[in-house]
Amino acid sequence: MKDYYKVLGAAPIDTKEKIQETYRNTSRRFREMSENAQRITIAAYNVLSDDDKRKEYDSQPQFLIRKNSQRLANAGVKKKEGEKVPFRWGIPLMEILLMPFKGDKDDKKEQTNEEQANIHFTQGVLMAEDPKMLKQAKIEFESATKLVEGIREAYYNLALVCYRLGKYDEALANFKKCLEIESKDNHARKMISLLE
Repeated sequence: MKDYYKVLGAAPIDTKEKIQETYRNTSRRFREMSENAQRITIAAYNVLSDDDKRKEYDSQPQFLIRKNSQRLANAGVKKKEGEKVPFRWGIPLMEILLMPFKGDKDDKKEQTNEEQANIHFTQGVLMAEDPKMLKQAKIEFESATKLVEGIREAYYNLALVCYRLGKYDEALANFKKCLEIESKDNHARKMISLLE
């Protein structure tokens, strides 16, 4: 199976009108397409042009942003030898919003790379829900991956944001990075199969 947006040459954030336009442009090349490619194109349009079917298609688990990063959540937590670290969510939104107003510059301690990455990750998650903020969300997830290597969730979200923007090659590369970090990531594997 192929991703329906990629089949039509549209981005997941495109409007219904844009989907119709891309379908018209694609259907003009039907003579050049195989019968199977024509069938897939028609099926893609039938799903993406119907609001309910599109909503159902978009709600598949592999298309959802990962809201927390276990590795980042536990980074910087001091533990005694043999002690298990309790699960923590990332930095709370209110704490991120209040950071510029907390104390004087002299009071602020130097943030670790993990703490900075956690902030970028959390901001990216918040921005990724708004189609108008996807480009900024992409920058936030990229920043998180540069600060701490091997954050699978940040690479996955970066790939999803690229996917939503219609940057399929970049999305594919980042989904492959997820599999390099964790070979059992079934959602990344599913996205790779849809985009290849």
